[in-house]
Amino acid sequence: MAGDAVRPSAPVIMDVSVVMPVRNGMPHLAVQLDALARQTYQGRWEVIISDNGSTDDSADAVRAVADRVPLRVIDSRDAPGAAGARAAAARAAQGRLLLFCDCDDVAADDWVDQMVAALDKYPAVGGHIDDTSLNTESVVAWRPRLTPGELPRPFGLLPHALAGNCGLRREVYEEVGGFDPSFKYAAEETDLFWRVQLAGYQLGYAPDAVVSCRHRHDLRSMLRQWRSYGRGRARLVARYQALGLLPAESWRDAAGTMGWLSLHAVDCLRGQARRACYLRVLAHVAGQVQGSREVGVLHIRREDSRRDGERSLRDVLAGAGLAGAGSAGGQPGDAQAG
Repeated sequence: MAGDAVRPSAPVIMDVSVVMPVRNGMPHLAVQLDALARQTYQGRWEVIISDNGSTDDSADAVRAVADRVPLRVIDSRDAPGAAGARAAAARAAQGRLLLFCDCDDVAADDWVDQMVAALDKYPAVGGHIDDTSLNTESVVAWRPRLTPGELPRPFGLLPHALAGNCGLRREVYEEVGGFDPSFKYAAEETDLFWRVQLAGYQLGYAPDAVVSCRHRHDLRSMLRQWRSYGRGRARLVARYQALGLLPAESWRDAAGTMGWLSLHAVDCLRGQARRACYLRVLAHVAGQVQGSREVGVLHIRREDSRRDGERSLRDVLAGAGLAGAGSAGGQPGDAQAG
């Protein structure tokens, strides 16, 4: 469970474990496996495929690169969701460094090298997400950039790495409890890296560790994804409100969001890009409503509709009465660095 230290379940016998959750990953899985086969890293490493119940030809793609990539496959079908799949694979990992990527993206040839170099400096890191190379201009225009020169910082609270391009020293991951499988829909990486920083560890940004992200290319699947994001965000809010790190939200916030949605509904008539952006916000809010009912918290707020001033980790801890919380990993006030 999150917050409790994860007991090591596999011996550390190599330098790096790359963890990748997969559920019906074809055809993009084959492309990512080819990218991992091109890695320039020369140390001892492994790729762990966490099969979350695939029924397609993913197994064939894995067999096709078995002689070029040092990989293992574990069965994680009993831990549904990406967070559960990552957690199951991390327990089986044998590397002192844990790297995470997604099966539908493409890692740069030097990605492992760059992540290892960054983890020599920081206990936890997030790499750069390339939004453009695998996506059309119209698809890119539908959503905000993921890492526009820095890591995202929801609510102005703390930065977090993206699950598709992140890494941690194994002892840090285990100490904070790893990925929490209760985040079945989204926000599991925000929760993990907030816990890392609240334990006193520094989160670094590694701009040269690049993964190209493949966005959902049709509107319907993008809206399903953003609804899931909203459900995960509500669970995140519930957890960190309970810790005193996020303020309670009011019906006034919800009313402001509904007013914005009403006012901007006309965007659906103003071209494909504006229509897609409006529907993305609507789907995210709908997910928040559903998630709020599931976890018993009020969180109905348009993304960035009320952005709190960004605070250092030191200020966050002090505001929650946790000023004495862990000091491992360096200087909490410098939670993000390039």
